[in-house]
Amino acid sequence: MKKFRLLALTLAITGFGLTSCSNDDDSDANNETQIAGTYDLEEVITAEPTDFDEDGDFNENQMNESDCYDDSRIILNADNTLTYHSNSIIINTTDGTSGCTQGTFSGTWELVDGSGTDAVIAATYEDANGDETTINLVKEGTTLTYVALFGSYPDRNEEGGAIYTFGTVEYVFRK
Repeated sequence: MKKFRLLALTLAITGFGLTSCSNDDDSDANNETQIAGTYDLEEVITAEPTDFDEDGDFNENQMNESDCYDDSRIILNADNTLTYHSNSIIINTTDGTSGCTQGTFSGTWELVDGSGTDAVIAATYEDANGDETTINLVKEGTTLTYVALFGSYPDRNEEGGAIYTFGTVEYVFRK
């Protein structure tokens, strides 16, 4: 009976030790699992409201002004790779016309600060010009936010022609 208790105690201690080690080893994987997922673009908030669709209603959320942003999303994979589907408005500044543009970019992401639910993530990808671009995404719960302090967004001039206005643009993605 004494040997049985000693064996049971030894197995319990060994099991506890293995459980403790595996939790430590898995903490990075758990963060990546909480971060991984598909985040759909839900808002494009601009510094000033516009009436790009010329319906008489001014909006700070450019997604209310054009469907060109539809289906934009960032996919963060657990293996630290990403795919960025970027749909937006493109403007011909020469003649004031506009249209929709689409791009799909691949890259990587890394955790800069925080944990799986509240974190800062550096996302790096090659843009349409072939330049390496890194953006910082702030994750709060199921929301990813990217703020372009010196961004540009579609607007209209006094004659109704399409132009770019420069200012802060906040992109809000939700899982």
